[in-house]
Amino acid sequence: MSKKKTLTTIFEDFKFEPPACPYCKSSKRVVKSGKRSLKEDMAQIYLCRTCNKRFSDRKLPRTSYPPKVILAALTYYNQGHTLDMTVRTMRRKYKTKIPITTLNSWISRHKEELPFTKLRKKYDLDPNQTIKTRKLFHPQPYLFRVHTLKLNIKGKQFPQLKRYINNMLNNPMDHLFQSKKVLRVSELANTINLTKPLIRTVKNSPASRMTDLALELAKTKSERHQKVEEFFLINDSATVAVEVPVYLTEVESGFKKPLTGHIDLIQVRSNRIHIMDYKPDESGNVVNQLSLYAKCLKKRTGLSNIICSYFDENGYFQFTPIL
Repeated sequence: MSKKKTLTTIFEDFKFEPPACPYCKSSKRVVKSGKRSLKEDMAQIYLCRTCNKRFSDRKLPRTSYPPKVILAALTYYNQGHTLDMTVRTMRRKYKTKIPITTLNSWISRHKEELPFTKLRKKYDLDPNQTIKTRKLFHPQPYLFRVHTLKLNIKGKQFPQLKRYINNMLNNPMDHLFQSKKVLRVSELANTINLTKPLIRTVKNSPASRMTDLALELAKTKSERHQKVEEFFLINDSATVAVEVPVYLTEVESGFKKPLTGHIDLIQVRSNRIHIMDYKPDESGNVVNQLSLYAKCLKKRTGLSNIICSYFDENGYFQFTPIL
């Protein structure tokens, strides 16, 4: 005999929006199909009546551990910490005992979603030297961070980029970025008309998938931006730096004032430099903003094979800037 539904249950059913089935991608005939008890919470199980397969609401299926614990452990490991140190730190931080065999299985299972794991096994990393950080006040605070190993690897192909990033780490041009007589890229982008490039929507982008995972580690909405940047820098195989300061001098800008800004992420992949902006709300003229970043980076490095993109957990949009 089935249990009577409470008012709360009825209300939850009324507002229920079925998720897309990971197998057939349809959400038209997805229904709830019970729950499964996990170590710290419950997982909702769904049945897709289109393909007759079941799946859960877990971002990392086939495990009883919470996603945030798995992702935190893998991120900590990818920073260069040993398996033993990772297990001990997770036990202290999350009050969760993780066998080393389980951690090893996570490393193997999620190497496609967190591609730096493949490089991690090839190099001995010092967790205190893997990422160099410089806190900048331009004029608001920015955490300019560089992955030393990836920059050295990618820098063999683009030495100009490596040289520029290292130079900015040592001399971030504070006098220019802190000046009140400069134009900010984010502000200028909303007031000028640039030639619009062709924007391509990339379906099933790894960047959106990684963003979705990164957000598991953000405790508040205000932490999202930093956590996404940090997650890419540590776990992605192509991201070499985040919050990279770029500029044009007064003479170079053509606006009678210097132009300054910070690029969310710089990746090197497919023989191109990718300028990427995490935009969960698509505020401002992001295409103009990224195009101006590209102009700044080209002037500073001499490189023109640049691709721009903006993304969140739901979509990825890419274009070739007109330089």
